[in-house]
Amino acid sequence: MAIRWTITVAIQMLAFAQPPAAPSQSSDAQRLAAMTPSQFLARTTLHDDDLDTFATITTVNGFVARRPLLGIVSDDVFLRAFIDKRSGRTAYQVYATVRYRDYGWADWQAANYATPTGPRSIATQRIARVRASCARGLACARSETVGFTIGEALLKINAALYATDQSTAWRFKIMARSGAERPLLLTAAEISGLLMAVDAYRTDRHLPKS
Repeated sequence: MAIRWTITVAIQMLAFAQPPAAPSQSSDAQRLAAMTPSQFLARTTLHDDDLDTFATITTVNGFVARRPLLGIVSDDVFLRAFIDKRSGRTAYQVYATVRYRDYGWADWQAANYATPTGPRSIATQRIARVRASCARGLACARSETVGFTIGEALLKINAALYATDQSTAWRFKIMARSGAERPLLLTAAEISGLLMAVDAYRTDRHLPKS
């Protein structure tokens, strides 16, 4: 899923009864909250080359926020599943692309995420870095993409929280070497949609389910 930072803020404001977000944020938050697991399932992307030993399913196109009028691009968060085409065993990763403007790299190096027994911490893996061209001495627009592994059991717990009458989400945050933090989330509907896609792939290819 492509969940943006602006959407994260909007949903968290609704969840904690804080003052409403700006109209554009609220509109995206409402669209996201209204999405169902079936809608995310329909928008998953499968990569399954004959020469690959693993098939990959992502929710990168699950939700796309409307581009702001000022052209400020928001953060993206989505899931990837890597399915062993022989055993059916599946590994999962959370991907987060964080966009900001600064004089140097933030270096997002760790993530804290919620579990039923309390928060856990994990080191992130650097995926990509992009810096826009800008005048010397000015803060440049930058983006960093990081990923971290997440267990299927925890995803199933959060997927089970999905309800059509409310917005449910799994919360996490990533932390930079500088001490900066960025809170993010994935909706239960998106998590459920990815798990449904993985189960469908296993069933179609007669693979065991973990």
